[in-house]
Amino acid sequence: MKKLVVEAPASSANLGPGFDVFALALEAPRDRLSITAERTKGLDVEVELAGGLPVPLGERSNVAAVVARAIAKDFKLCARIKLSLKKGVPLGVGLGSSGASSAASAVAMNELFALGMAPSDLIYYAGKGEEAVAGTAHYDNVAASILGGFVIVRESVKPGTITFSAPSSLRLCLATPRVSLPERKTEYARRILLKSVSLKKLVSNVAKASFVVAGFAKGDIGLVGEGMDDDVVEPVRGRLIPGYHKVREAAVEAGASGACISGAGPTILALVDGAKRDPKEVLAAMLSAFRASGTEASGFITGVGGGARRIEG
Repeated sequence: MKKLVVEAPASSANLGPGFDVFALALEAPRDRLSITAERTKGLDVEVELAGGLPVPLGERSNVAAVVARAIAKDFKLCARIKLSLKKGVPLGVGLGSSGASSAASAVAMNELFALGMAPSDLIYYAGKGEEAVAGTAHYDNVAASILGGFVIVRESVKPGTITFSAPSSLRLCLATPRVSLPERKTEYARRILLKSVSLKKLVSNVAKASFVVAGFAKGDIGLVGEGMDDDVVEPVRGRLIPGYHKVREAAVEAGASGACISGAGPTILALVDGAKRDPKEVLAAMLSAFRASGTEASGFITGVGGGARRIEG
């Protein structure tokens, strides 16, 4: 019998114009996954909840189990694998919940069975979990949860990535409205997107995305914030979030460098240079703007975190 424990962080994808390409790992919250395995003649994957938030536990509906089984089949592993998940990342609010569990599972399998997978392989297999819940594999959230920091993902047979560390003073304010959302929210939020965009909007988004990348490369939080304005995806998804425009405006007026929808939403993310402005004031302004729009909301402040890591075993 072998056993180890892995933690993987929440993440915030897109950062405005970087749809399916940009993501940030969050310092908190995190998922914790315990994995045990013993040799058998066949393959069996079980998953249980060890506290935390409730999630589906079926072998084909739980993303950690989906990822573990995909890896086990491809590497021809014969074992009884048991996953025990303590879910810390809330589901369906735009914080990469499925990505965190998928990342934890990929890293845990690689560590437990000494498979020697490269980061691109881990991201590829973690994407199997995203495919299970979103209808299509996408790698931004899982890449951030595995690698940490600010991640740029290029989709290919095996996803390619570039990572940047974040300025030490960068603080993240996240405000989540209490709204009813459709089932399989991420899949729905992808389905409603435009099938084509104008050349003008394309050029605008490329320019803004370039500002975001340049800001992280130079350690300039203000420059990152200048680029966090999307002309393609957010105008569509923003309609699902009461007070979307007012909350973003309130964040910037209170001192945020920029604000955007976190992933598929409905959480709104604001970036703050903690050396210059108080992130507590920014978060308070965001929550107040939600209330003024007739919607209660909750929020928290965190930093940019590292990636999935083995903490026991």
